[in-house]
Amino acid sequence: MLFLLITHIITYIGPGMGGGIIAAILGILTAFVLSLIAIFWYPIKKIIRFLKSKLGK
Repeated sequence: MLFLLITHIITYIGPGMGGGIIAAILGILTAFVLSLIAIFWYPIKKIIRFLKSKLGK
Protein backbone atom coordinates (compact mmCIF):
# COMPACT_ATOMS: atom_id res chain seq x y z
CA MET A 1 0.00 0.00 0.00
CA LEU A 2 2.87 2.35 0.78
CA PHE A 3 4.29 1.95 -2.73
CA LEU A 4 1.06 3.28 -4.22
CA LEU A 5 1.47 6.58 -2.35
CA ILE A 6 5.01 7.30 -3.62
CA THR A 7 4.83 9.53 -6.68
CA HIS A 8 8.52 9.62 -7.57
CA ILE A 9 11.79 8.34 -6.21
CA ILE A 10 15.07 10.18 -6.55
CA THR A 11 17.97 7.75 -6.70
CA TYR A 12 21.70 8.15 -6.90
CA ILE A 13 24.06 5.50 -8.16
CA GLY A 14 27.54 6.33 -6.93
CA PRO A 15 30.73 5.65 -8.83
CA GLY A 16 31.33 2.41 -6.94
CA MET A 17 27.91 1.00 -7.71
CA GLY A 18 28.09 2.19 -11.31
CA GLY A 19 31.46 0.51 -11.75
CA GLY A 20 30.10 -2.68 -10.23
CA ILE A 21 27.15 -2.69 -12.60
CA ILE A 22 29.43 -2.14 -15.60
CA ALA A 23 31.78 -4.90 -14.44
CA ALA A 24 28.85 -7.30 -13.97
CA ILE A 25 27.47 -6.54 -17.44
CA LEU A 26 30.89 -6.97 -19.05
CA GLY A 27 31.41 -10.23 -17.15
CA ILE A 28 28.09 -11.63 -18.36
CA LEU A 29 28.81 -10.61 -21.96
CA THR A 30 32.31 -12.10 -21.80
CA ALA A 31 30.96 -15.37 -20.40
CA PHE A 32 28.37 -15.51 -23.17
CA VAL A 33 30.91 -14.90 -25.95
CA LEU A 34 33.35 -17.44 -24.51
CA SER A 35 30.61 -20.04 -24.23
CA LEU A 36 29.74 -19.53 -27.89
CA ILE A 37 33.40 -19.93 -28.80
CA ALA A 38 33.62 -23.12 -26.75
CA ILE A 39 30.45 -24.55 -28.27
CA PHE A 40 31.12 -23.70 -31.92
CA TRP A 41 34.79 -22.94 -32.57
CA TYR A 42 36.54 -25.93 -30.99
CA PRO A 43 34.44 -28.63 -32.71
CA ILE A 44 34.85 -26.85 -36.06
CA LYS A 45 38.59 -26.62 -35.46
CA LYS A 46 38.72 -30.33 -34.66
CA ILE A 47 36.84 -31.18 -37.88
CA ILE A 48 39.22 -29.00 -39.92
CA ARG A 49 42.25 -30.75 -38.41
CA PHE A 50 40.70 -34.15 -39.11
CA LEU A 51 39.98 -33.24 -42.73
CA LYS A 52 43.50 -31.87 -43.23
CA SER A 53 45.03 -35.05 -41.86
CA LYS A 54 42.80 -37.23 -44.09
CA LEU A 55 43.49 -35.19 -47.24
CA GLY A 56 47.18 -34.84 -46.50
CA LYS A 57 47.84 -38.58 -46.40
